[in-house]
Amino acid sequence: MYIIQTTYDDVLEQTFTLYDMNLRLTLRFNTVLVGYQFDLFDINNNQYLTTNKGLSVGSPALIEFDLPFVLVLYDKSGLGINAITKNDLHNRMQLLIMTKDEYRETIRASFRTENRQS
Repeated sequence: MYIIQTTYDDVLEQTFTLYDMNLRLTLRFNTVLVGYQFDLFDINNNQYLTTNKGLSVGSPALIEFDLPFVLVLYDKSGLGINAITKNDLHNRMQLLIMTKDEYRETIRASFRTENRQS
């Protein structure tokens, strides 16, 4: 699992190599939707994997793509709610990249923990 470093910038662009892929992530806050959207560009193949894809807390972005990973927006406060200001990404949220297997195991572990507390 990888944590994407965030800032207070209106548009955040990062280039990194993960899972044998050279990627460019462009992340921006959409003031109309009051949420985050991203573009993901495959540098090796010179093509966008997706554009204007939304991020929502706890929902795996890119799960439907034939990629070895997903992006997950995590609410560090524990409230499990989406951003309400652009500063939330840097203050309250973490953007995680994990394999699909890691994501599935996180869901299973969370489900097991919830059942034990009931």
